Amino acid sequence: MAVLDEVLPVYRHLERHHRTVAAPPAEVWKALLAVSAKELPLSRLLMGVRSIPRVFLGKPLRAAEGKRPSSVVDEFMRSGFRALRVDPGRLLVAGAAMQPWRLVDGDVDDVHDLAGFRVFNRPGFVLIAVSFELDPDVGGTRIATETRVQPTDARAARAFLPYWLVIRAGSGLIRRDLLRAVARRAESTANQLA
Repeated sequence: MAVLDEVLPVYRHLERHHRTVAAPPAEVWKALLAVSAKELPLSRLLMGVRSIPRVFLGKPLRAAEGKRPSSVVDEFMRSGFRALRVDPGRLLVAGAAMQPWRLVDGDVDDVHDLAGFRVFNRPGFVLIAVSFELDPDVGGTRIATETRVQPTDARAARAFLPYWLVIRAGSGLIRRDLLRAVARRAESTANQLA
């Protein structure tokens, strides 16, 4: 049973990716939490394209906090996602209630925990749940990511569908880019320790 079956068992949209990394789970976990956007050139390009409407309309982009690049996971959490379940070294599940199709002024409802996420039903939103699962595998660690999306009502479903059709391919590229970066970082560390 997928961990997201406990978090968002009913969903309309789904994306899954996985990769086997030649490193132990502890190193893969550290890499997942440490990878920065600087290590994801393809993802930076795609996210830059997504920010064009904000720039065009003169809306400020989110400023980077501090001088040191933050991790992708930290940026993800700053964008409105909340940790719903964390089993350190093995599992991270995050979720959000948002309107991602509204590229400039979309709302993000602050769902604080798993209980709040499960009962959220405000019209005009989609619930998005994302997981990262690590399992020992032959030759290292299998890291898998899954994203599920469920609209809260028919209006949100109609608004989200065109957005999903446009971004789905890019979303998959971003996830594969992240898994590659995690593998590079974890395998480099594992090779140094060997």
